[in-house]
Amino acid sequence: MMRDIRGELRERAKLLKEQIGATQSQFDKVMEQLKLEHQVELEDLKSDLDAVQMVIKTEDRLLGIVRPSAELQSEPMPPQQPGWQEAQSQQPTSSAMMSKVSELSARMEAMG
Repeated sequence: MMRDIRGELRERAKLLKEQIGATQSQFDKVMEQLKLEHQVELEDLKSDLDAVQMVIKTEDRLLGIVRPSAELQSEPMPPQQPGWQEAQSQQPTSSAMMSKVSELSARMEAMG
């Protein structure tokens, strides 16, 4: 004769449901943390991109280059033209912008 194990199976199912719920809750917390970290990193990168584009626009202005803003987002800079250092030395550069560029350089070096 077989013994009735339905009660044990129900208890086991209940424990498994609790474990699944706890695991799902933990997963949801981790996902929320990752989303927040992603958003912060994305905002930092967008800020860095804005700073780099501002430097590019300044350099273009110093070199007398006019380029549509959409081009700045999609194409790399052309090779530097002769006389770039001369044009740069003729125009003062914002200390705040230089600080941001230095900060970006340090961050890029730290990233490897």
